[in-house]
Amino acid sequence: MSTTHTPHTPPGRPPVAIVGMAVLFPGAPDLGTYWRNLTAGVDAITEVPPGRWDRSFYDPAAARDRADRVYCRRGGFVDDLAEVEVTRFGIMPSSVPGTEPEQLIALHVAAGAIEDAGGAARLPDRDRVGVILGRGGYLSPGMARGTQSVRTSAQLVCTLSELLPELDAGLLDRVRRAYTEQLGPDEPEQAIGLVPNLTASRVANRLDLRGPAYTVDAACASSLVAVDQAVGELATGRCDLVLAGGVHHCHDITLWSLFSRLRAMSPSQRIRPFHRDADGLLIGEGTGVVALKRLDDALRDGDRVYAVVRGTGVASDGRSGSLVNPDPSGQVKAVRAAWREAGLDPAAPGSVGLLEAHGTATPSGDAAELATLAEVFGSPDGPSGGEERPVIGSVKSMIGHTMPAAGVAGLVKAALAVHHGVLPPTLHCEEPHPALDRTRFRPIATARDWATGDGGTRRAGVNAFGFGGINAHVVLEEAPALPGRPARPAVAVREPEQVLRLAADSPERLAARLDAEDTAVRRAGLAAPGAGRVRLGIVDPTAKRLALARKAVAGGRPWRGRGDVWFAPEPLLGGPGGGRLAFVFPGLEAEFRPRADDVAAHFGLSALLTGGYAGPGADVADVGRHGAGVIAVGRVLDAALRRMGIVPDAVAGHSIGEWTAMATSGLYAGSAVDEFTRAFDPDRVRVAGGLAFAALGAPAGRVAAALADHPGVVLSHDNAPDQSMVCGPPGQVEELVRNFRARGVIGQVLPFQSGFHTPMLAPHLGQIRHYAGLFELRRPTVPVWSATTVATYPDTEQEVRELFVRHLLEPVRFRPLIEAMYTAGFRVFVQAGTGQVGSLVENTLRGRPHLVVAANSPHRQGMAQLLRVATALWADGGEPDAGVLVPTGGTARRMPPSRLDLGGGLVSLDRETVAEVRSALGARGCADNGAPSSGDSPLAAELRALLADTADTAVAVSRAAAARTARTARTVRTVLRVSTDTMPYLRDHCFFGQRPGWPDEADRWPVVPATTVVHHMTEHAERARPGATAVAVHDVRFDRWVAAAPAVEVPVTVEAQGTGRAAVTFGAYAHGEVELADRYPGDAPRPWRWRPEEERPPQITAGQLYRDGWMFHGPAFQGVTELTATGDAHVRGVLTTQSAPGALLDNVGQLLGYWILATLTERTLVFPVRVRHIRFFGPHPPPGTRVECLIRIVSVTDATVEADVQLLVDGAVWAEIGGWQDHRFDSSTETKAQERFPERHTLSAAQPGGWVLLFDRCHDLASRDLVMRRHLGIAEREDHGRRPPAGRRPWLLGRIAAKDAVRRWLWEHGEGPVFPAEIRVDNDASGRPRVTGAHGRALAGLDVSLAHRAEAAVALVRPRGTDGRPAAVGIDIEEVAERPSTTLAAALGPAERELLAALCARTGEPEALWFTRFWAAKEAVAKAEGTGLRGRPRDFAVIEAWPDDLLVAVDGHRYPVRCRGVGNPEGLPEREYVVAWTTGPAAEGDPEDERQESQQ
Repeated sequence: MSTTHTPHTPPGRPPVAIVGMAVLFPGAPDLGTYWRNLTAGVDAITEVPPGRWDRSFYDPAAARDRADRVYCRRGGFVDDLAEVEVTRFGIMPSSVPGTEPEQLIALHVAAGAIEDAGGAARLPDRDRVGVILGRGGYLSPGMARGTQSVRTSAQLVCTLSELLPELDAGLLDRVRRAYTEQLGPDEPEQAIGLVPNLTASRVANRLDLRGPAYTVDAACASSLVAVDQAVGELATGRCDLVLAGGVHHCHDITLWSLFSRLRAMSPSQRIRPFHRDADGLLIGEGTGVVALKRLDDALRDGDRVYAVVRGTGVASDGRSGSLVNPDPSGQVKAVRAAWREAGLDPAAPGSVGLLEAHGTATPSGDAAELATLAEVFGSPDGPSGGEERPVIGSVKSMIGHTMPAAGVAGLVKAALAVHHGVLPPTLHCEEPHPALDRTRFRPIATARDWATGDGGTRRAGVNAFGFGGINAHVVLEEAPALPGRPARPAVAVREPEQVLRLAADSPERLAARLDAEDTAVRRAGLAAPGAGRVRLGIVDPTAKRLALARKAVAGGRPWRGRGDVWFAPEPLLGGPGGGRLAFVFPGLEAEFRPRADDVAAHFGLSALLTGGYAGPGADVADVGRHGAGVIAVGRVLDAALRRMGIVPDAVAGHSIGEWTAMATSGLYAGSAVDEFTRAFDPDRVRVAGGLAFAALGAPAGRVAAALADHPGVVLSHDNAPDQSMVCGPPGQVEELVRNFRARGVIGQVLPFQSGFHTPMLAPHLGQIRHYAGLFELRRPTVPVWSATTVATYPDTEQEVRELFVRHLLEPVRFRPLIEAMYTAGFRVFVQAGTGQVGSLVENTLRGRPHLVVAANSPHRQGMAQLLRVATALWADGGEPDAGVLVPTGGTARRMPPSRLDLGGGLVSLDRETVAEVRSALGARGCADNGAPSSGDSPLAAELRALLADTADTAVAVSRAAAARTARTARTVRTVLRVSTDTMPYLRDHCFFGQRPGWPDEADRWPVVPATTVVHHMTEHAERARPGATAVAVHDVRFDRWVAAAPAVEVPVTVEAQGTGRAAVTFGAYAHGEVELADRYPGDAPRPWRWRPEEERPPQITAGQLYRDGWMFHGPAFQGVTELTATGDAHVRGVLTTQSAPGALLDNVGQLLGYWILATLTERTLVFPVRVRHIRFFGPHPPPGTRVECLIRIVSVTDATVEADVQLLVDGAVWAEIGGWQDHRFDSSTETKAQERFPERHTLSAAQPGGWVLLFDRCHDLASRDLVMRRHLGIAEREDHGRRPPAGRRPWLLGRIAAKDAVRRWLWEHGEGPVFPAEIRVDNDASGRPRVTGAHGRALAGLDVSLAHRAEAAVALVRPRGTDGRPAAVGIDIEEVAERPSTTLAAALGPAERELLAALCARTGEPEALWFTRFWAAKEAVAKAEGTGLRGRPRDFAVIEAWPDDLLVAVDGHRYPVRCRGVGNPEGLPEREYVVAWTTGPAAEGDPEDERQESQQ
């Protein structure tokens, strides 16, 4: 195309460069994926994810008449991609639930744009960096929840009070609180996160950008208006870099309702921009940010420039016919303004190559936009559909309408197209709109090269037309070429070579696909390969290589690698008869020139190349350094290949390459290899007198026959049919070589002298035998083949250690090894290193179908060679992931990301609140089978409510209620008796320990593990459908713990769903779906792998896990038998299958629990509450089976830890778990000892003076319930349950403090372990607290006093006198607070008020503090008297007072009282208290004497 410029350049608005970009759009978590999706034509439209809005809103039949119903349920969503590593921005994961998700996403994407622009180090002065983001006034997820929490909750209570006036205010408030609790945390500091402008402000704050930061709202044009504003900031010189873009993450049902009522959404649920039958839009979401600099600055700084913003235009429709119908006049103004600013004529031939349209697919919107394009850009230049016509597109066809982010979605697409010279397709435009023919533009269905002709410039226009008539347009063009001024390396992008991939059903059809112009073939092969088993792959598809490929395909025979072309008419991998893949590791070779540094750097494996021996500089005769280098390179390539999804079915090696194979298979740890190679001294194994090696071009049999004349020489290697190696004294070896050469056989003496693989080495193997005995052997993840025995390695440790040594003394039988592996089905051999070992495989298998490809070559960069490996394997039927080779510019993730909650589903009240309201109305009928038993406490019910996900619980309740009405053929009901008699293994799953022989089993709280519940659910589902097998479990919610003491009858309902699934309700305790099939699936995923530097050894052993109280489980559930490795976001271990139902999966939870305990510091007590899915790929392993457990941490929030899991048996995945979610209960470093060993530790802290202090650190009812059960016996729990909810917490705090005070007194007096339940606290007839021993625990006469206030409690214990009279013990705690004068007058007598005033004047301390001391002292004395204040506080008179001591007189007695100030610890509300306690019995005498006595 040619370009026509107007004669002038507009002043004041210089060209602006796009130097960085980042996105999060449906199907695209990053820029690279977005571009791949765009060029491949990926349709990211899906149905509404569960939880985004309630599915009941979808009702097409009712949508016309009801505003709360919609007729569409498809759109673009990012729920699975909404993860942000918030800690890198200084944000604590605990604050995520209360933060507006779109702000965190905007922060994440903005940071990505900076990284893409070269990183923070390349930013200009931060005072001159701005942030301008387009954001609409929609109900974003956080705002929606905030609205529900305030307005909707108030409306709910108002409506209930009008309909049901008999509900009192307390019950209505309970309803309101139960409703708002389901919406997440509601802290005052979190409210600021809902201020709309903070989307930009948070970015500026967290990234320390100090230029202007604000949001703009111009509806769907917002993000392009933000770009226009950014260009203005750069033009004025106020900013040197601006981040501009758009943010939209609203899928609130109110927005859908609005577009449904406007009939703007597609009834056909397809978004088809510019299709003749387009019937509406689909709503999407996403965030995009571009980094903008003045073009001159970008060129000066050597920045990579994606595209240049030549002009922007913004205009409004003005007074048009309607606010909701677009008017072409305003659009025309905006587009022309942008081209005028660019100094270009939009109607000139060749002015534009791509028009990224607004393209909403609404009939009125498309018609108006096409009219605009016809008016501005003119009519067609040539015949309709001609190749020279510019292309029109709309990314909305792939991701939906992203509202305020729509403009930046199109801008990024256009910038990438300009940068790469590729025109992306638009989907679903098979029959274009008739008005399109009146424009210059044409849609395309597949990606094409963007050809501009001689001297042409790639240029694009981008539209964004907002609801209400606000319009924006941007003109982009490619960056200018500046000869002699290369971009700075800091921001240069090393893009991998392009790979063309084509597939078809037959060679003939593949040849037909190649029968086109090179440009068309490249366009097709670079976009999407197509389907079919016959495949062709070409790296860097030049014209020469395309010609070679056509010849290869026409010949119909395999072509594997020459000219970087791979063609496989009969693939070796995949399909029912597919072959197997092996990694083959090279040994020592005469030339060692690896190129692995770039591979190590890209995959973060550089730690494996330490020690100075991994490069090509080592002398090959230096066996130690050379061997260490060979092993290191092999390990790097093995890890990189596995990251590419290339996982071997077996590994083998040549010479010491076998050691590499052993390490990479996990037969022994890589760290053991490092230790061995560091300590290995080759001089200590060198044979005296020296040896020489030689390679001979003859088969091993012929060479062996010739050795009869050379008795000192032995055969050391049988490498290939025409290559062998010998070893012996140098003179004899040289003579043998001369003899073979004389007979025309190639021979060469090699630069090695080690004597490896010969019996001559035997006397010198002491060092190697020593290390062989030290290696910790493990079961390998894949089989290891031995070139000594020509078989896989043996199973026993002793045999492995012996073979390790034999390997050095016996010949390398590499040719027989390859023959044996081929017989075993191996067809593909990846040489995991540099060198010639691959040619030995080729030589051995010549004439038979096979593929050999080297993962490293001295002739090209390591990453480039890996791209060829991926291409070769793909062509032969494999599915490698070449995408991981694309540079991302990111840094290694140190912490797991936080998964953001974008949901907005309906909220259901918890069952207990519903039951309480029904009870108040007198409407409760007979309890159903799932109702709580009479023994359940109300607090336990609150606990169960917290663990329930209320929306799904309501569904389960409805399902159970419907199931009770009638039995149908699709519903099966049974009853399961849960008790320790019917399930004795539950005695090994008790949450709390007690003294041996403890009679009350309920005090131990035997509970059915959540995983055992899953076992029963699958078992009942299988019984309901005889002959079927449970192959998966979906969305299991654990609503309540199932306690086995006392026994309980659990109704189990199985309801067929008609889709191969059965909904299973496990009473009121759990519910989920079980997937049934005739057989297990055969497509097990490949095991995950982690890089060595990502892992560290565990802090403890598996034995310590149970012995030291990390886990509470008894023998039946002690299945974690090895803690293998941990990382920042993963843990690995080995489980041994136990016989108890559900024990194996319970062990998964234990291993996850270990990671939590070892990694996190707070809230480390966890229990599972949900599992999204479990898929089984085979039957349950029998007891005693060794199972590898791989756990990947998905997210950590203050409330939950979520993980994915793989369980491996014999190296293959047996089960995969997605979305294992543990609820985090309150615990801290201070409480861990008491949780693990309650018989030896207390929650309370001992204080000077003999009393104890306790703070309530529980932030939720569930955590407090666990604390309650750990401390109270059965009778006390019943007493606790009878108390009103508001009084339970202080009552519990006081009881725990009293028990702790008594137990500490016992320990100080020589008593051994004492569990909390052994001390019973109640009240005597006068109401005084009383402590007694339970079940045989003898207590000396002890009296106790306790007190509690707000979050604190205190207790004091003293022995009774020898006369048996109660001890004068009293303690109190009061919060320091201002009191009204009436309180002072009622509490203090005139003399006390005078004393109070004098003390305030003398000490300068406030009256509130002194009054609190007075009052606490009075309370303490009243308790010591055993009477209480009796409503007459003046009777207890403070007659003397000092800051730490007071003297209180009552009925002629004087009590010395000590007092001390304490405050709430961090994490609790700020409060100050005074604690006062009596120091002895009442006394007579001088007050000063008494004060001195009390101080002593």
